[in-house]
Amino acid sequence: MVSRAQPGVLAGWREVAIAPFRGLWSLVALVVCWDLYVRAHGFNVIVLPDPLTVARALIADWPTYMEKLGLTMTAAIAGLILGALLGTIVAIIAWSSRLASGMVAPLAIAVRTIPFIVFIPILSRLMGYNVKMEIVVVTMLSFFPSFVLVSSGLSGLPAAASDLSRVFGATRWRKLVLIALPAALPKLFTSIRLSSSRAVLGAMVAEFLTGLDGLGRLFLLARGELEAERALAAAVVAAVAALLLFHVAEWAERRVNARMS
Repeated sequence: MVSRAQPGVLAGWREVAIAPFRGLWSLVALVVCWDLYVRAHGFNVIVLPDPLTVARALIADWPTYMEKLGLTMTAAIAGLILGALLGTIVAIIAWSSRLASGMVAPLAIAVRTIPFIVFIPILSRLMGYNVKMEIVVVTMLSFFPSFVLVSSGLSGLPAAASDLSRVFGATRWRKLVLIALPAALPKLFTSIRLSSSRAVLGAMVAEFLTGLDGLGRLFLLARGELEAERALAAAVVAAVAALLLFHVAEWAERRVNARMS
C-alpha cells in the first residue's frame, strides 16, 4: 500500500514544480518587452534597469535574498493558515444560529471593506514592531475569503443530507462534524488558494511600512539608496514565491477535491 501511495505523492509534487513553467512563454514575452522598452527609451539604471541588470543583482547577493525570503514567507504562511482557521471558526459560529450570523457577518464585512494597509500602523502601536504584528496583518487578509467560502459550504448542504440527519436524530454538533464540515472542506482549500498570493503581498507591505526584516525592508532600503535593480530583484523573488505558493495551494485543493468526490 505504501509503494502505491508514494508514486502518487511524488507525481503530485512533480506537478506542483512543473505548473509554474507551463505559462513560461508569457513570462518570457514580458521580460522581452521589458528589455525592449528600457532599450528604446534609454532609461538610466536608477530609473528602470533592464532584466539582465536585475538578474545580476540577484545572483550577486542571492544568499541575502533567500534569507529575507525565508522571513517573509514564514509570516505569510503562518498568517495564511491562521486566517483560514479563523475564517472557518467564525463561519461555524455564524452557521450555528441566526443571531450569531447577524452579529458576525457585519464585522467580517467591515474587516474586508477597510483597506488592510490602514490596520498596519494601528497594530504596530498596539502590538509593537514585530513578527506577530506582521502575521496578524496577513491573518486579516486571509480571513474574509475563508469566512465567505466556508459559510457557503456549510449552508449549501443538499436538502437530502439535512433531512437524513433529522430522521436519525443527529444533534446540530454531529451534523456539523459528520456532514457540514466535510462538505465545506473543499471550499476552505479554495479560499487558501485565493489568499496565497495576497498573503505574500501583505507580509511584504507590512515589512515595507514598519521596517521589519524581510523582502519588504530589503525593497525599502534598496529604493532609498537608489538601487533600483536590487529593489526589482526583491520584487521578482516575492512574485516567484507567491506564484509557487499559489500552485502548492492549488495542488492541495485538487487533492482534497479528489478525495471528497
